[in-house]
Amino acid sequence: MNIARALTATAATAALVAGATVLATGTASAASYKCTTSKKSVDHPGNTVNDNFNFSVKTCAKREGGYIYTKAYVSVDGPWGFAGSSSVNDARALIQVKRSVSGTDPVSKYAYGNGLGSKLNNLDYGNTSYTSPTVKHKAAAGSRYLGDSVMQIDWRNDGKGRISYNFSASPTV
Repeated sequence: MNIARALTATAATAALVAGATVLATGTASAASYKCTTSKKSVDHPGNTVNDNFNFSVKTCAKREGGYIYTKAYVSVDGPWGFAGSSSVNDARALIQVKRSVSGTDPVSKYAYGNGLGSKLNNLDYGNTSYTSPTVKHKAAAGSRYLGDSVMQIDWRNDGKGRISYNFSASPTV
């Protein structure tokens, strides 16, 4: 009976170790995002005071399970004087999946991320952050893709409507 218990305990331990190994390799094999960070200082065109908004945008893409995923992470260092006041009429993030080709990369799929305007209008001591929605696109066999991001901002009191600010694309995946 002791031998049977020992064999059962050994088999159970082996099963646990094998299960842990499967879980560990499953997590390690998941694709990770490839990202590019770019920065841009934008002067609020509707004001004459020192009111630069410093954007840092990390544009990311990954290929996983036959799909391309893209997203952007935005960090904003805005002027102190705008904390709690409205600086934009509207703002949104345009996130794109582009097929990498020679010449201009065509857009395969895109999405607009809402909520950036309210973030810019409610700066916390001049700072805020924003994460775009993730865009998912079925990858064509043999094609390379990249993520691209554009911030589209309609500044208050400038009368110009929505202005597009392009940021660096992700590496190709």
